[in-house]
Amino acid sequence: MKRRLKRPFFFSIRYKLFATYVLVIMIPFLLLLFIHISTTQQENKEAAIYASRKMLDETKAYLEYKSEAITEVLNFIAFNELVQTAVNADSKPYEDIDVWHMASLQLSRLINQFRYNDDIDSIQIYMRQGLAGATENADFLDMKKAEAEPWYTRFASAKAFVAWLPSTAVDSNADSRELTVLRKIPNEHDIQRFDGIVRARVKPAAMDSVLNHAILTPHAAAFLFNDEGELLGKSDRFIYSNELAMEVSALYRHSDEVDNYYNNNYPIDGSRHLLGVQAIPHTDMKVALVVPYTDILQSSVKARNRIISVFLIVVPFMLPFSFFVAASATKRIRRLIIHVRKVKHGHFQLAPLPASDDEIGELTHNFNTMVQNISGLIEEKSSLGREVKNKELKALQAQINPHFLYNTLDLINAMAIESNANDIKRVVDELAVFYKLSLSNGKEYVSLESELKHIEAYVRIQNMRFGDSVRLEFEVPRDLYDCRLPKILLQPLVENAILHGIMEKDSEEGEIRISAWTDKGDLLIEVCDDGVGMNAEQLSAILQAPSGEGERGGYGVRNIEERLQLSYGLQYGLKFDSSEGEGTRVLLRLPERRLDERGRAQ
Repeated sequence: MKRRLKRPFFFSIRYKLFATYVLVIMIPFLLLLFIHISTTQQENKEAAIYASRKMLDETKAYLEYKSEAITEVLNFIAFNELVQTAVNADSKPYEDIDVWHMASLQLSRLINQFRYNDDIDSIQIYMRQGLAGATENADFLDMKKAEAEPWYTRFASAKAFVAWLPSTAVDSNADSRELTVLRKIPNEHDIQRFDGIVRARVKPAAMDSVLNHAILTPHAAAFLFNDEGELLGKSDRFIYSNELAMEVSALYRHSDEVDNYYNNNYPIDGSRHLLGVQAIPHTDMKVALVVPYTDILQSSVKARNRIISVFLIVVPFMLPFSFFVAASATKRIRRLIIHVRKVKHGHFQLAPLPASDDEIGELTHNFNTMVQNISGLIEEKSSLGREVKNKELKALQAQINPHFLYNTLDLINAMAIESNANDIKRVVDELAVFYKLSLSNGKEYVSLESELKHIEAYVRIQNMRFGDSVRLEFEVPRDLYDCRLPKILLQPLVENAILHGIMEKDSEEGEIRISAWTDKGDLLIEVCDDGVGMNAEQLSAILQAPSGEGERGGYGVRNIEERLQLSYGLQYGLKFDSSEGEGTRVLLRLPERRLDERGRAQ
């Protein structure tokens, strides 16, 4: 036999597809991605850092403007001659309520003229004597009562004349986002001493709006703190703990920077952040901006994603060039996949695919052979299955039941001797109806109505034998009479109910009830008897092959189960429910199918 020469391995479909995708797709993509990562990432990072610093400078300038405006108001009040006189005045004359009211009205007018500043919510004056020494109110407070407070001790010992601190440090019930500004009222004879304090309560939105304006990236945060590390304000999207202000304050104090501090690698919870701090001139406040490096690099990620998106848009225009390289192989592969899918869904009657000499040709040839073999095996198995079931059904029809046929003929003989011809005619008629319905003109499927008539004929014959000891009741709606089911489906169950249920009772009397209904596209038929019932062991073995004549179940019950599952699937069949002394309930489940007017299945 002449041996066929192999083609060069270079023409293998594996190498064609590999070379196509590497040359046409992977190399340009990797090249563009490498250029982007190496050239643009550093530029975007530097631009983000520069923008953050410029925004921090603008934020500092705006906060400086606001703080100066508030400080100017407090300076004017602190150096006002009326205020300095009021805080040093003797409290005794103000014990007269009219005098106190006139003086407080005069001071209130002075304070209220500075309410034009929208950032100030309220102004209060602490004094050792004067109005507060006689009677306090919301605007004039006794400074002697505050001397034991920590905030007063700290402020009194400080050299600065102005202090910024959270309002909660002065009043625990204050808003946690509110600021308090304190200004010493100097003694008119010694500027190093002070006789009172002016307190301005700053609205939370005054500083927070400025801090929110400093946010450039989704997870950046800005906050304001004083020399003591107390948090004075923060942006809305502040996701860090308040202890961050204390940490940054300590870091700033130990740095060599005078007015500003920058750290491009500040760790927070194990992540790298950009930290910038600038001092607000003429105050003890500092503003800080924290930007996660993930936000800084996000612009690079967006640029990279844009390149990938552009590449994905360009790919369809590049496909025609690669099509000429791999078209012959991919076309056959697609055709083979379509046939595999058809086989997957049970379609085996397919025309053989043409096979070439390469690897795909060999695969196609093997696939054709496999489909032919599987199709033959399935047809053979199906044919054998149908043949076996038909033979079993014919055997069941042939025997229905030899004992029953023998007893019926014996009954006819006895009735011929002991009774008149009418009884014999009745038995023969019932027997003729029974066998006519059993044979059903060779049809494999009959209507539910025909099956019920078959049972009625059977029970009437049995009642002639057992003296009308069996009562049969139907609870079947008329609209279900045309439902289709395999023939001789209910008779074996009724036979078991009579012979192994009712006849084993002491009274040898009982009732059989047959019900039918539909449920979610299925037809359910229930056969109930009030016989002796079964124990758990008998119930578990009901569908198994009987090993002796005394066992219940038997060939007929197993035949019903197998016929239902072969015809409709494993989800259909019989279900038994029984208790000793309480009877047996058999439930049949099969699809709801109807017969047309000619008796054919729809």
